[in-house]
Amino acid sequence: MKPTIMLTRLLEQLKNNKAKVFNYLVQIVVLLVVLKFFVAMIKPVVVIAQYSHPTLDDYWMSMAVYRKWTQTHSIWAFITEAFKYAIGIYQTWDGNFFSMFLTSMSPIVFGESAYPFTFYFMFVTFMIGAMMAAYGLLYRRWHMPIINSISIMLLFTIFFMNYLYDAGEGLYWWPGVANYTFFFGLFMFAHGLYAIYWEKEKTALLVVTSICMFLLGLGNPFTSLVSTCLTVYELAYHIYVKKSAKTLRWIPFVCALAGLIIIVVAPGNKARVQFGTLSVFETIKRSFYEGTIMINSLTQKAMYFYYAMVAVIAFWSFYSCEKTDRSRFKLPPVVCILMVCLVYASFAPTKYTISFYFGRVLDTNFFISMMSFTVSIIYLCGALAAWLKSRHNRAVMNIAFALAAMCAVVLCRRELKDADYYNLSTAFRANGAMEFGTVYEYDRILNERYDELVNSPYWDVYITEPPYVPVFVHDDKTSYTGIADYYGKNVILTE
Repeated sequence: MKPTIMLTRLLEQLKNNKAKVFNYLVQIVVLLVVLKFFVAMIKPVVVIAQYSHPTLDDYWMSMAVYRKWTQTHSIWAFITEAFKYAIGIYQTWDGNFFSMFLTSMSPIVFGESAYPFTFYFMFVTFMIGAMMAAYGLLYRRWHMPIINSISIMLLFTIFFMNYLYDAGEGLYWWPGVANYTFFFGLFMFAHGLYAIYWEKEKTALLVVTSICMFLLGLGNPFTSLVSTCLTVYELAYHIYVKKSAKTLRWIPFVCALAGLIIIVVAPGNKARVQFGTLSVFETIKRSFYEGTIMINSLTQKAMYFYYAMVAVIAFWSFYSCEKTDRSRFKLPPVVCILMVCLVYASFAPTKYTISFYFGRVLDTNFFISMMSFTVSIIYLCGALAAWLKSRHNRAVMNIAFALAAMCAVVLCRRELKDADYYNLSTAFRANGAMEFGTVYEYDRILNERYDELVNSPYWDVYITEPPYVPVFVHDDKTSYTGIADYYGKNVILTE
């Protein structure tokens, strides 16, 4: 076939599918803008990770595994010691079995230089979970275009990491990552896989999903509680829509529920002191009361821009998509009420654990709030788009919302550079720590400390206070006992 004939046919196809071509080009433009924003905001967050150091619980929680590793250098002995630790600490402190298993395997076991692995482990697992959720929930279940699904999940990731309550505990500190942030990624991975399983009904996917659901339950009560509630919703939805409830579909729910029961009934010796002091009614009442206060304080101005961008992209995606099916967006008020209740439910476990409202717990509440509001917005946009598709000029509306999506992303990216928004982000604080040199001083002092602890021939080791760097957890006096035991030294704090 002659090139001129091929070109003519191509032009004819483009002419006959102008709307599709236009939508596709706008999707690519939006993705490129989001990618540029993502790279710009994540770069300082990644760069500063190399300066993170162990502190606080890293030492005493990893001590048994550290000693076993230095004695044997056996991976099997390393894993079995971590398992023993997870079971043993239940008697003295915490019953979050899987997260305690991970916490004991801090990178400090392999030396100070390995500690920056904390951030990379968190970042990779979170991104894998986010992309699985984008593929399984947005693309496979709701039929959102794959490019827009990726754009929304990139926005979700960068806004979470830049505006979470405590970046030090959530991104750079191993106990915070191993107990909380890692489970956010696992949570998204499990539910993304769960969405694919509902569509495919594959046994292999069922097995992996069930394992993930159970491990979520053994991790922490927050994601376990919300995960169990969402599996109940999945069952109710498919019984309502498909009028069936096959036996296999109950297995992930049973696994999620089993994990939740274990973690609630066995919170650990120290946490058990709080358990049972409040009635169920009082717990629910306080959760709604305190949740209302905390949600308001956790919702920063930048998040309104995020929700606006998600709404415009989602509505445009569903309105322009030929596969949009109203049956997939039934009863949107019920879904939104469920999501709001899940947000409030995330505050309930703080009543019977020892964490209370520390940074890591607020990070969890922030993640669940962000996840719930994002799902609600996308679901409402899907329902509205499906209802409007047969009532208006689709070609005109497609162009209008495609342009609105592009403008929203571009304008919001510019607006977020304003000091009122940008100075609240982790990226801004990381840039500031590098620009003013505090992170380099922090790194120098902690490297000297580590050298003293490991190489000093003296029993007494004098340690100075490290400078304050806002994106990191810094030592307080309670951690020095753990440091002394970990390195077999007598640590004396100096001003």
